[in-house]
Amino acid sequence: MPRIDRVRVDYMPGPAAVEALQAAQGLFPNSNTQALIDRLVITGLSALVHGHWKPPPLYGRNRDAWKLPADLRPRPGEAA
Repeated sequence: MPRIDRVRVDYMPGPAAVEALQAAQGLFPNSNTQALIDRLVITGLSALVHGHWKPPPLYGRNRDAWKLPADLRPRPGEAA
């Protein structure tokens, strides 16, 4: 049963975001999709604000054209 005091955010992720979510599922196999999204959003914001890390280049507004950086993709033969 959903909690009525929570904000609901519906979105349609672009292909790179779906690929990132699938990679995260491989890292955290016991987490449900919503927990993974929460983890990725909080971690991403923290990384951007604290400046320990350089974000991948996601140019323009066309999310369908964004690509997951090669160093974040599973290598051939590895499980996602």
